[in-house]
Amino acid sequence: MTAALPDSVRYVKNGRAGQWWKTAKANGQIHLGWRDIPDAQLRTSDLETIEGLIRAQFGNKSGATQDFKALRTLLVNPSQHVWVTFQDGCMWWCTVRDEVETNPDIETKERGHFWLTCELPWSNYSMDGKRHLVKSELPGIVAAVAGYQATVCEPTGWKEILRIIRNEEDPDALIAALARQTYEDAVAKLVARLGDKDFELLIDLILSRTGWGRLGKVGGPTEGIDIEVENVSSDEIAFVQVKSTATQAVLDDYVSRFNAQRDRYDRMIFAVHSPKGVLTPPTGQFVSVWTGKDIARRVVKLGLGDWVSTRL
Repeated sequence: MTAALPDSVRYVKNGRAGQWWKTAKANGQIHLGWRDIPDAQLRTSDLETIEGLIRAQFGNKSGATQDFKALRTLLVNPSQHVWVTFQDGCMWWCTVRDEVETNPDIETKERGHFWLTCELPWSNYSMDGKRHLVKSELPGIVAAVAGYQATVCEPTGWKEILRIIRNEEDPDALIAALARQTYEDAVAKLVARLGDKDFELLIDLILSRTGWGRLGKVGGPTEGIDIEVENVSSDEIAFVQVKSTATQAVLDDYVSRFNAQRDRYDRMIFAVHSPKGVLTPPTGQFVSVWTGKDIARRVVKLGLGDWVSTRL
């Protein structure tokens, strides 16, 4: 399906302030105006006559050139473009057939003077249906197209628009993601080499930077490191267990201790950089397990990579 999508994009506005959008969306059409251009010239794509009519009306003003270019784009093989518009807080896209249809009523509040019929109907989702094209979540160069005043034009960010509609990764973003993953893997190795005190301090830093403040420390070195932290914004107290290594049996033991003190603790965090086997928290309980990769991801996200490096 992706291969069938045209490699060209045009922005279109369905009437002043999108007045014909409701009809265009419902009927799978693009509605346009230009009421002074005769129907016959529109249906036959008589560009010479159309240009003459526009020049006679506007002379050599820039608006005349823009109008003619817009009409030429609409009348000459419009199927070669993906058409986009912005309505209801989203970017919508479609493809069209080449023939135009004129309005027997010339132009009304509900319908334009003429329209193109969609081949692929208007959609505010990517082609695979996985990405909702909400304007606030689009790159700036794409979202800026919503402010265009022209009825028809080639948007500056047309390549980005195609990539988003196809739900393809940005090449530079993909390179950055791979580099980030490589860095996280390297940080995970560094975290695994931290001494007990430095590892405890790292977990403390992660907690504090995510809204958890330490209340105190209980227990001793033979029993592991137990920390109490509080999140004032959510009015929660958490029980935190920090260990360099642990098995499922050790996790289960601390989960039972947590459950025995649910009158005080709202959740439990079990942080271990080198687990022995897979550690699985119980379902349906407020228990989070942070292993080496989880901790490394938080380290990178919170900008603690340099801090970990200096401890070694």
